[in-house]
Amino acid sequence: MLKELRIENLAIIKNVSMEFDEGLVVLTGETGAGKSIILSGINLLIGEKASFDMIRSGEENLIAQGIFSLTSEQAKEVENLGIMLFGEQELIIRRIYDRSGKGKAFVNDARVTLNALRDIAENLIDIVGQHSHQMLLHKGNHIKLLDQFLGEEGKRQKESVFQIYRKYIEINRKIEETENFRKENKEKRELYSFQLQEIDKVNPRPEEDVLLEDEYKRMFHAEMIREKIAEGRIVLSGREYNILSLLKSVVKSIESIAKYGEEYGELLERLEKAWYEIEDCDDILKTLESGIEVDERELARMSDRLDALALLKRKYGATVGEILEYRCEIAQQLQNYDDSAEESHRLRGEKEKIAEEYRREAEILSRMRREKAAEIKSLLERELCELNMENARFEARIAETGELSANGLDDVEFFISTNAGEEVKPLWKIASGGEVSRIMLALKVIFSRVDNIPILIFDEIDTGVGGETIRKIAAKLKNIGSHTQVISITHSPIIASKAMEQLLIKKETRDNATVTLVEKLTPEDRVLEIARMLAGEAVTPSVLAHARELLSEI
Repeated sequence: MLKELRIENLAIIKNVSMEFDEGLVVLTGETGAGKSIILSGINLLIGEKASFDMIRSGEENLIAQGIFSLTSEQAKEVENLGIMLFGEQELIIRRIYDRSGKGKAFVNDARVTLNALRDIAENLIDIVGQHSHQMLLHKGNHIKLLDQFLGEEGKRQKESVFQIYRKYIEINRKIEETENFRKENKEKRELYSFQLQEIDKVNPRPEEDVLLEDEYKRMFHAEMIREKIAEGRIVLSGREYNILSLLKSVVKSIESIAKYGEEYGELLERLEKAWYEIEDCDDILKTLESGIEVDERELARMSDRLDALALLKRKYGATVGEILEYRCEIAQQLQNYDDSAEESHRLRGEKEKIAEEYRREAEILSRMRREKAAEIKSLLERELCELNMENARFEARIAETGELSANGLDDVEFFISTNAGEEVKPLWKIASGGEVSRIMLALKVIFSRVDNIPILIFDEIDTGVGGETIRKIAAKLKNIGSHTQVISITHSPIIASKAMEQLLIKKETRDNATVTLVEKLTPEDRVLEIARMLAGEAVTPSVLAHARELLSEI
């Protein structure tokens, strides 16, 4: 319930504080006294936008603050939104707005955004006015209201539908990602396929370019290499100039004197080693000379192969190793693309299964809703009959949308006819202010039993009605007040007389400025105020007696 309300610098309000009791509370006062401004202050507490023209003339900012007492269930919901509660499960909401256009919202001293404030307050206060955009006239809320009648079994069924819908959304997301991958990589796939074919056609091997280039150089210079080897052999063992023969002669000469000194023996040993080493080199040269062949076709083949490898290097890497690494990368990309096609096909099959499961569960939920819609129809028409709308007909129409949603396959809208012989029309199209007031009240009577909103505020619910109907409206408000706090702004003395508490809103001129004041009326003050509401300024003893009579009926 709303325990306290404080408003500063809002329109003609300078500073007012109000305390509220449980049950039916009425705000009364002359037209223009500021009752609607107090409602504007409450609107700020539930997240309505503010504007600088709302600030009282001559002031820099406005403040609205409310203190709410929560039930255990409401406290749990608020804590789930990340708000720490004060002692005795109290919630303090404060809005500040200045002329620069900067606003702040606080919940229990924690700074919050307007969206967060709306989330917190949406299950706390419901403001019902003749032309206000409140919950019942919004078609989008009709399915939510209907579902609140489903009970525990219905809630479980709705949760089941929601969870399957989440799986459906997730599978759609995966399909979209897969399709986007294929779409984005289609051109790359064609390029990668071409590149892979080009590399595989050459089929390079690790280090092939280095080995082949060395071999090519040797073969390209084979004739020159053979000439040089031949020249070396001529020097070592040729007929005209033979190093081996000359060295052999030297060995024999030294050998003949080796016995005359150790130094000659050492020299002989070195000469013999040189002779054997040169003889071995000559054998190697002979072998190399015999192994040199020039194959022009093989040379051309190697040249073509080196050209092919060079082309791949220009495109795909500085070395054959880098080329092979790149080939692995594009081969994996092509495999991923092919795998994505299989994955897309698999996901689509899974999506169909989820959709079938969703439709089965949604149809069960739809049957539950239709049963409750018939129940609501009966309850609401009974309430309207008690509000002097005996011929009213109500329907909660349920149509299948054909589209999967978090709420199932149903589209729900409330329709009503207020006169005999008329076709039912969408609820929001009802034109008569009096009819709107009674329909809203009847809906609130039945929905207040299930929607758990602890504070209902009725802004002139009596507009356009009178006589016996207003008495029945007053009785309904009092009845709702037995289990919900009801705050009603009213000009009706009948409604005012049924309240547990009455606040008088009045305005005065102080220091050449208009200010709004709030006064909590005593029992005797209430007699005088209700008498004024009955007869204006012409209050007579009989009017006072009538006022006391009305109050005695509480």
